Amino acid sequence: MKQTDFSRTLTRFLSDYLPSQRNVSVNTIKSYRDTFKQVLKYFDFELNTKPEQLTFEKIKAEKIKDFLLWLEKSRNVGINTRNQRLAAIHSFYRYAQSEHPENIFECQRILGIPFKKREKKTVEFLSQESLRYILEQPDINRKKGRRDLTLIATLYDTGARVQELIDLKARDVRLTKPATITLTGKGNKRRSVPIMNKTRDLLENYMKENKLLENGKQDYPLFYNSNTCPFTRPGITYILKKYLRQAKEAHLDVLFCDRLHPHMIRHTKAMHLLEAGVNLIYIRDLLGHVNVTTTEIYLRANTEIKRKVLEGTYMEVVTQDTPPVWDEDTDLLKWLDEFCR
Repeated sequence: MKQTDFSRTLTRFLSDYLPSQRNVSVNTIKSYRDTFKQVLKYFDFELNTKPEQLTFEKIKAEKIKDFLLWLEKSRNVGINTRNQRLAAIHSFYRYAQSEHPENIFECQRILGIPFKKREKKTVEFLSQESLRYILEQPDINRKKGRRDLTLIATLYDTGARVQELIDLKARDVRLTKPATITLTGKGNKRRSVPIMNKTRDLLENYMKENKLLENGKQDYPLFYNSNTCPFTRPGITYILKKYLRQAKEAHLDVLFCDRLHPHMIRHTKAMHLLEAGVNLIYIRDLLGHVNVTTTEIYLRANTEIKRKVLEGTYMEVVTQDTPPVWDEDTDLLKWLDEFCR
């Protein structure tokens, strides 16, 4: 069967352009792939156009708008997911317009489809008290409890994304001074972050216990489940939820968050650093943000920090016991009366 222009371009986009030229992460490629799986399903089930028959000629801007509406109405996706799908489509059509300049007008019409505005949610994070009680919950008399404590402490101390934690290998941990962990972030960008002495001690004991310091174990996953496989996102989320539940039961008088997910630990690290007066540029580098404007969401989220900043820049207004009475300035009044006569 003859390949269509759309199928050839999409194949090159996913298999060559994204990994080789853009150097994006595997998760990003999977996200883009899932977007176009849904596009193909939409054209197949809703418009009776089979994937092998799909061409650029058949994909118009109006069809893409209908696809986005279908996602919201029929697939019940939220605005964030809808915008993520549109971002993937935009990226593909930016690539396609250089590959097929004869379709540049329709490509630009699709690139002109706007993202839907959404309400910005406040950043959720744990107080220092809540985090301390959660870290008290793992049973350090059991091997699994020691592993869980080390995992949560590492996740917090490094401010890592959950995928960065999952991808950690034994070789990424430096226990000699200065102790650091090397994280591989978005776009395969690597950064080294310092870890505190308590986290370093936990990691050293954990790695000794699991023989991860031996030669030949350098490429073993740092954290793994009972099946000796690297943790998954749901697996780490399960651990956090379990200890949040235990902390709530142990401290009924403390106000905890309703839910706990791995990214909230990252938010918590950033907020605690801000509260401690750490410079925003350092926090940006620790979190691996490309632009400091991304990091500024934490500054906007903390009303107490806002208050302190405002107090620091507030100029006290000096008041006089008797305010000036302008009607006593007869010369000025006379000048105003005669002005423009």
